[in-house]
Amino acid sequence: MHEACKLPPMRNPAAEDIPGRNPARAAYRLQIYTLGHFTIVADGQQLRHGRKSPGKSLQLLKALIAFGGRHVEADNLAVIIWPGKEGELAQRALESTLHRLRKYLGDDRYLLLDDGMLTLNSDLVWVDVWDFERQLTTLRGLLLQPAHPATVTRISAIGDRLMCIYQGNFLSREQPGSWSVLLEECLRRRFVDGMLALGRFWEERGLPAKAVFFYQKGIVVDDLVETFYQRLMTCLDETGRQPEAIDCYRLCRHVLAVALGQQPTEETQQIYRSIISHCLPRAS
Repeated sequence: MHEACKLPPMRNPAAEDIPGRNPARAAYRLQIYTLGHFTIVADGQQLRHGRKSPGKSLQLLKALIAFGGRHVEADNLAVIIWPGKEGELAQRALESTLHRLRKYLGDDRYLLLDDGMLTLNSDLVWVDVWDFERQLTTLRGLLLQPAHPATVTRISAIGDRLMCIYQGNFLSREQPGSWSVLLEECLRRRFVDGMLALGRFWEERGLPAKAVFFYQKGIVVDDLVETFYQRLMTCLDETGRQPEAIDCYRLCRHVLAVALGQQPTEETQQIYRSIISHCLPRAS
């Protein structure tokens, strides 16, 4: 996120997302957070390590999640983590690292190896990426239904949940690898689409103030999506927050100029001029 101009402060309606506090997650003994800061919570306690970091063990876990976490060929993981080893050497390295990872996590049942396929046990393990994808799948279905009160309530809850789950891009604080970049980009695009859909949903219901939350979060995740600025400016204008809408335009202009060497589109500039026209009579 660029710093020259600041986005209007987010007023997130969702409660603080504390590991283990969510009833759905509390049922799982192991919780793994990959969206933003990589964190593992076992039996309610965040796992930490001493002087010697379990680097290869955690790399194995991250790669497993990046490939879906279920029925992943162990040989493929070995190639990724030990590109200089082949055959029996890679196999032994994988077995040794898997043993250390199970020991670090505290329960052999978290990781299942069957017929050369490695799986995270979804009966015991919660992964934020899995929850994120479930929420988005449910949201897509709900947005196609008539907006009955019960449906609107569920959509609102899912929107708040998504904002809590997505604390940053996939493994954003880790050293990127080719195996992680593809999933990172896919999840980011899906989140952007979800925020745009939720913003439009609330705008269509005459609640631009609620739509603001999702457009702001979208800009935090991908500040090059100009549609976010357009819709956010419009919603801020409709809720009487013209100074914030003007700041939003300035941020858009700065970000696009620095990152792409471009100016905002004519559509964005027209929204800005319309907002300025609202402000001028008041200033005079």
